[in-house]
This record gives sequence, structure tokens and C-alpha cells, in this order.
Amino acid sequence: MARFWVYRLKSEDQLVVDLQSDFLQDLPSRVVAPLHPIEQVSWTIAPLTPRFVIGDRTYVLATHRLSALPLSALGPAIADLSPRADEITAATDFLFQGF
Repeated sequence: MARFWVYRLKSEDQLVVDLQSDFLQDLPSRVVAPLHPIEQVSWTIAPLTPRFVIGDRTYVLATHRLSALPLSALGPAIADLSPRADEITAATDFLFQGF
């Protein structure tokens, strides 16, 4: 598992972004936030819910809905968002610090 990579969950057609430090890769779980297709999102707050194009669809990162999942719940990696790490980190900072 790698931080800022997008994974498809094994149990459902849901994408998540791994937010957990790679330093903690030996833990049996990962902290993730879901990605929702933009057309399914009724509201966004720019610093909290950044947008990403994956394949041919635009997704919103629901940072405020983060959770810990067991490694066994994560399916294949489908995209690398690490080039946008600063934006994702800013979203988690906004969630926890308000700025």
C-alpha cells in the first residue's frame, strides 16, 4: 500500500485514497478517504474536498469521511495521486486544524 494512491475496495465499487504515512506500513489497517463521482456530491468546500480526474471521470475527495480499513478490504491500486500530495495534505489539515 502506498500513501496518496487510489484503491478500489474489494467489497463494493468504491474508490478510496490512502492517507496514511508509508512509515506505518506494518499496521494491519490503512486510513483512507472515499472518492465520490462529482455528479453524486451535493456540496463541496474547496480546501476540504479537492477534485481529481481519474480515467475519464471527475471525483471529489470526501476528506471529512475518512476511516480506517483493514488491508484486506483494499483491492487493486488504480491511480497515483502523489503529484497532488500537497493538496491532499492541505485538505486533511483543513479538517483537523480549520486552515
